[in-house]
Amino acid sequence: MYQPNTRAAIHRLITVGVLLLTCAGHLFADVLTIVQAEQIAVNEDYTLQALQARNRSMSELSVASQSLPDPQLKLGLANLPVDSFKLGQEPMTQTVIGVRQMFPRGDTRALSSARILEDVAQNEANALDHEYRIRLAVREVFIRIYLHQERQKILQQSLVIFSELADITRDYYATGRAHQQDVVQARLEISRVEERLSRMAQQEEEARARLAEWIGVAAYQQLGPQWPEIDQPLPEQSIVDRLSQHPSLRAWQHEILKSKTSEDIARQAYKPGFAVDLAYGGRGGRNIDGSDRSDFLSVFVTMDIPLFTSNRQDRLLASSVAQTSAIEFARDNTHRAMKARVKERSATLAREKERLELFEDSLLPQAAFNAEAAFEGYQGAVGDLTTLMRARISEYELKLGHAALRADEIITRARLLYLQGEIS
Repeated sequence: MYQPNTRAAIHRLITVGVLLLTCAGHLFADVLTIVQAEQIAVNEDYTLQALQARNRSMSELSVASQSLPDPQLKLGLANLPVDSFKLGQEPMTQTVIGVRQMFPRGDTRALSSARILEDVAQNEANALDHEYRIRLAVREVFIRIYLHQERQKILQQSLVIFSELADITRDYYATGRAHQQDVVQARLEISRVEERLSRMAQQEEEARARLAEWIGVAAYQQLGPQWPEIDQPLPEQSIVDRLSQHPSLRAWQHEILKSKTSEDIARQAYKPGFAVDLAYGGRGGRNIDGSDRSDFLSVFVTMDIPLFTSNRQDRLLASSVAQTSAIEFARDNTHRAMKARVKERSATLAREKERLELFEDSLLPQAAFNAEAAFEGYQGAVGDLTTLMRARISEYELKLGHAALRADEIITRARLLYLQGEIS
């Protein structure tokens, strides 16, 4: 059996030291979990805070909309003589003080309040859907960061193997067992792995920058040593059956109810509105017989008469009904699109699980066995370097593919959990 030279041993020792330091970092440094990242993003999202503030605003407005309009105060002079401008000269001259109260048509006030409450409910559903979307976005970026780290570990291991192989090939070349091209080929493969390592580090940095958009400097903390844990989604049909309860579709349902309330408000325009005027008129001066003139009290009721409805009330009602239909079509389209995504991602998840099983049960063990067999053949001078290189490259490419597939499978589960309407 070939004994690696001093350089390879030092390289391997450094790698082991790096791995030990990494493990120590996991044990003693602050470790960012996927749950923590989600919660930070939710707590620091300004859109959610704006939706909550708008909800408080609309809740206050719903109470105000139920109240009657403020009464109007009326002050003035009636029948003032213009020749003298004296209040007591003419018997009809009055100093008038009055109040006017409007009463909106039918149930307009109650319906307006109900429409605002539907707006509040829709806002709450939109806020919950936005929270789910935040969590999904954070999960996807977090898993990508972990994937890039796993790929770097695989490439670091491959770099050690290819460095040892380069040393072996150089020693074989010195003894005449290998060609110079073999030495160059071994060094070339090391450079390729180093380039890929640099690229993976760049991708990790870019992913952390995207995560920092959600959670700030916490995005640069050390991640946990294990793949993030995410629940398994329900079966496809169960998710489809409960889609109507998804916050996104609930928001559309509240939008429909709000539009139907607008229809009811439009129907109130066929009913009369009222205004009541109460006025007190004080008179100065005296009657012919010397008695004081009596003050006057006036009461008026004003009422709308909706006689010509074809160009106003009818049009407004027709517009409201058409608007409701448009919203229902939009809701149905959203429901259909979500149902299609459930079916698509359920099929994707099933195939990803099938492929993962194939990787773990067959591909990875066979690749490892093939690489060891090629190495032993190369040491025993019955195999060439090209075959060994191909076997080693195939092994780490399969490991990289397995890591990517595992990340995709977790992300697919996260996307199905969003459609399921859960954040666990």
